[in-house]
Amino acid sequence: MRLAITAVLVVGLGHGLIGTAYADSTAARADQLFRRGKRLLAQKNYPEACRAFEQSDKLDPGIGAKLNVAKCYQEWGKLATAWRWYLDAENMATGARDDRAKKIHALVEELDPTVPRLTVKAPPGANLDGVLVKLDGAAFEITGLGIAQRVDPGPHEVETTIAGVRQNKVVPVERGGAAEIVLEVPTVADKRATGARPPATRTAGTAPAAPAAGEQTPRDPGRTRRLVGLGVAGAGAIAMGIAGLVTLSARSDYRAALAKDCQGATDLCNADGLAVTHSALHRANVATVVTLTGLVAVAGGLIAGLTAPKAPRASEHALYLAPSVGADGGTLVFGGAF
Repeated sequence: MRLAITAVLVVGLGHGLIGTAYADSTAARADQLFRRGKRLLAQKNYPEACRAFEQSDKLDPGIGAKLNVAKCYQEWGKLATAWRWYLDAENMATGARDDRAKKIHALVEELDPTVPRLTVKAPPGANLDGVLVKLDGAAFEITGLGIAQRVDPGPHEVETTIAGVRQNKVVPVERGGAAEIVLEVPTVADKRATGARPPATRTAGTAPAAPAAGEQTPRDPGRTRRLVGLGVAGAGAIAMGIAGLVTLSARSDYRAALAKDCQGATDLCNADGLAVTHSALHRANVATVVTLTGLVAVAGGLIAGLTAPKAPRASEHALYLAPSVGADGGTLVFGGAF
């Protein structure tokens, strides 16, 4: 009996030592990931830093770990993601009666007004049977239609699938802004009208009948995406043109200041020369950033427009150039059939 008791104690002690060793190993790995995230965050390598912090929290969940993830995403500009991590940290602190709960709540309240909102809506009388919606590649619940969703700043893609046919819309949302997007889905009235009309027949060698008066032609599923893409590309081109003018102006001011107030050398400038040259360099740097942003907008807009789905159309190829006016100003939209 004494031997049996000793064996049980040894086995139990062994399990305890294994569990403690595993816990120590997990904590050490979490701490290693945390320190790696700190180093990457200091280097402004936000994707890798935030990933390291998330892995650290997964191994050793805690209020401090979640706050580090939230801060990383906030510095990266992923405001909605940061807000959710702050809220998660607040809930954990509240449940644990931690003194940090009030401070974390203040962070949540301070960040919330800057988080963009996107509202996905359906038209009145929409027939949503069999309609699948995705937001940025993730399934979007139909119950969320009409409700403002917190999203990160930047462009967002809404994909609608109806009877196997996909439609894509891209809408940009700015920091602290709000946007709405209405799905192009059939209505109940459309369904009744379609069901009441017998299918058209066509004999060999005859052309399809033209639509009757008042009958709608099939919608172009990619029209909105192409218009948005061309608009973004046009805005990027305009921004690049303005940046080019600013660069030329800054270069002219810089050279004039060198000749007038710097004796032709950058290290011999008087106070006026320093002020003018610093201002010119600053404007040139800003123009460079605007140029790069405009180039990205042009490329992204063209890609979005050229890859949009196309509906069947007649052989005519019509091009157009039309003004588009919105709340943020006006632009020119170039489009047509390609």
